Amino acid sequence: MERFRLKNIIILILVLLNAFLLFSLAQRRASERDAFRRTAEQLSALFQEDGMTLEPGAISQALPPDGVSLTRDTALEEQAAAFLLGDGPASSDQGGGIFHYAGAAGEALFRSSGGFEAAGTLAEGDVEDVCRDFCRAFSYDVPDIRLDEEGSGVFTAQGVYNKLPVFNCTVTFTVEQGVLTAVSGTLLPKTGTAVSGEAPLSAAGALLAFQQMRRESAAVASTVTDARLCYELQTAGTAMSLAPAWQIVTDTEDYYVNCLTGAVTAGAARTGEAVP
Repeated sequence: MERFRLKNIIILILVLLNAFLLFSLAQRRASERDAFRRTAEQLSALFQEDGMTLEPGAISQALPPDGVSLTRDTALEEQAAAFLLGDGPASSDQGGGIFHYAGAAGEALFRSSGGFEAAGTLAEGDVEDVCRDFCRAFSYDVPDIRLDEEGSGVFTAQGVYNKLPVFNCTVTFTVEQGVLTAVSGTLLPKTGTAVSGEAPLSAAGALLAFQQMRRESAAVASTVTDARLCYELQTAGTAMSLAPAWQIVTDTEDYYVNCLTGAVTAGAARTGEAVP
């Protein structure tokens, strides 16, 4: 009987403890929601004072990722060269971190900074499929392919890392009368090392940094529609890294706020349709 009562007491204590923890968690989440709501209201009022509209959904609660240190991947570069030039391209070290590839379809250069360029008769006939396949294979977003009546055009696609877009990282395709004649851009390694440090800016902090920049530079924008997480590619000599950033979407152009430094950089201007 004593053991039975003791067991019941222990169970009751555990139930009460769990109830207390759940109550504390609910209170904490309620406090966080209230704090976020107040922040959103204050930000909206601040933007309104400056003649701007901050749409309610523009203030994200998402947490920025860690920064990423990248190391050059020559095996990936060789795969990209083979994709564009044909299997088994001849390679040579040109010095200064530059590798040269030559194949049946043309030539390519890859640099230690991630930059590359290829030229020749890289694809014919199914050019659009080739460009899409290249983007899928080497971590770029879907390209916005626009060719004229003669089958010519120049279009780009944005780099992607861990499902987030990378500012300052693109690939450009040049098509002339149905022939892919050039591809250039930045090739990102697919894996890197996470780098943690100071607490990154929240979306609210990034919006404040953007508003301060707008006041100082008189940038033309009347509405902020969204704030999205992304990365910013940074290069210094042969070193490459990705810094977490916020993409501030306005009615005129996009701006990018570095989560670690608060620096604001203008991006793509609005020309008819929104830039993806």
